[in-house]
Amino acid sequence: MMDNPSRTFKTKKTWWIILWAFIGATFGYLFASGMITVPQDADFSFSLVYEYDLMFALLALIVLVLLVWNVIGLFLLNAMNDNVQNSDVPMSPKEKFLGTILKVSTYNTIVTLIWSVLAIAHALGAGSSKDTLSAYMVVNLVSSCVTLLVAMFLQHRTLVIYNKVYPDRMLNLQSNSGKEAERELLAKMDEGERWTVYRSAYSAYKTTNKMLIVGIMLFTLYSVMFGFTPLPIIVLGIILLVQQTAYYREFGKMYK
Repeated sequence: MMDNPSRTFKTKKTWWIILWAFIGATFGYLFASGMITVPQDADFSFSLVYEYDLMFALLALIVLVLLVWNVIGLFLLNAMNDNVQNSDVPMSPKEKFLGTILKVSTYNTIVTLIWSVLAIAHALGAGSSKDTLSAYMVVNLVSSCVTLLVAMFLQHRTLVIYNKVYPDRMLNLQSNSGKEAERELLAKMDEGERWTVYRSAYSAYKTTNKMLIVGIMLFTLYSVMFGFTPLPIIVLGIILLVQQTAYYREFGKMYK
């Protein structure tokens, strides 16, 4: 009786694999047979006036919302009192709000970095010559880089407030080694907090694996529809291999 939940889970997983394989085979047959064709004049550049302007406008809007959220959150955190935590409540209101602002700051930095990298690639790519570097590209590039610096500054200020709220678990912001700072923070945690960190890391590991596989499948479908594009598939495959290698290396340390 104890094996029934496990068998049920494996059966559902097997059926999901069969279903996705059937869907993939169906689309593959339709495209390979020529029953579904992509128009030659199809444009997927997400442009309105300038090239990729809609994509960059969406990124800028997301970054602006996160920046404003982060700034307002910092002001509210500074205005909140350090109330004595109730033993019946695991976290105080300020600690909960700080956790939210930490996530907002992290998301803001990531999205801003993506915007900056895309702006650099778009402005200085092989298809863009220096003579055709338009004002739109320059404004987009400068705005993304400046916003990235602002996002990094806000993240630093958020971590400073974190150190004030948790003086017994301060992050070493002056450390030149990220691993050393992480090791110091982990050493200050109790057993329950470490278990939460390990569980979160494993959950992130599984999610990343799934997203990498989905990315490989999507770029494979893109290659079938619009032309062979091996580089993204190769890069995602290498990242997947490196992640698996790092996981098994850390797991193997337990037996050494």
